[in-house]
Amino acid sequence: RLYAVVPVASARFIGTAKGDLVYYQTYEDQRTVNGFFEGRFDMTQGRVRPFASAGFSTYSEQSLEINERLRQSESVLTLGTDLELTAVTSLIAWARREKYSWDAIATYEGVSLSQQLDRTEDGVAAGLRFRLSPFTRIVAEVELQRDRFQQSPERDADSLRIAPIVEFENGGAITGQARVGYRAFRPLNPALADYSGFTGSAGLRYTFLESTRVSFDAGRDVRYSYEPEQPYFLESGVRFRVTQQIAGPFELIGMAEGWQLRYQRLGGADFDGRREDTRTIGAGVGLVVNPEMEVAFTIDRTERESSEPGGRNYERHRLLASVTYGR
Repeated sequence: RLYAVVPVASARFIGTAKGDLVYYQTYEDQRTVNGFFEGRFDMTQGRVRPFASAGFSTYSEQSLEINERLRQSESVLTLGTDLELTAVTSLIAWARREKYSWDAIATYEGVSLSQQLDRTEDGVAAGLRFRLSPFTRIVAEVELQRDRFQQSPERDADSLRIAPIVEFENGGAITGQARVGYRAFRPLNPALADYSGFTGSAGLRYTFLESTRVSFDAGRDVRYSYEPEQPYFLESGVRFRVTQQIAGPFELIGMAEGWQLRYQRLGGADFDGRREDTRTIGAGVGLVVNPEMEVAFTIDRTERESSEPGGRNYERHRLLASVTYGR
């Protein structure tokens, strides 16, 4: 992963590039190379500060729903501006377009993923940003979203999101962001029930006395399913990881996560379709080679239970080694 910030007069360019090589010795069809690039341009001076970003990724990875690595791509374009009202308050507005595409030959359990999931998501949003400290900002935003499926228009939907976001910038004890709000999800197909309720996401990192590091990730939102008879589901869950220095350069690592998928059937109500629970627990040891580099060895166990087993249930054990540079 490469991250670069290039100042250009009263502006700056931020570039991010990432590459993954996934190799399986036995299951050759699961080998893959993933790539991601994003560029962002910001004006850094003046009361009106336009910004623009564009990103593209192509990847094959497993998900909570799809157990195989199948090729897909995603592109996103965002245009917006930030208007400074006071020293701590600004008005922000933006428009974005995201496009999701699967390989034409990609199928899962006999279903064409391109036919069911290829779509374009357009959104416009506006909000107020408040800077509470040099490291903390709050954004109160309202967003309208329009999802249109190229090959399955019966899946089209519109959404309204209202969500405050708390952003913690690098330099403080807590970094990352958290979003908690409301979403009104309205499918255009009258045979598919609406969803209105709480959604949110979080990706937070906390460091205490340089000896304890805690990471917390959580999410709750509507996701599209590949299944024609259960077009979407509500995904919710949390993930914890704690790293504690014990003696010298040695650390103990503990992790746990749990996710639930609740499916919505055509003609049904209140997520009356399949329900799946996935749980992971693990532990390990780490070795801090220097302030920028860490080596870790972990073992974990994951299991999934489904209300409609049919090959959906599984249990997995993994032993992993990792090297992290630039902690």
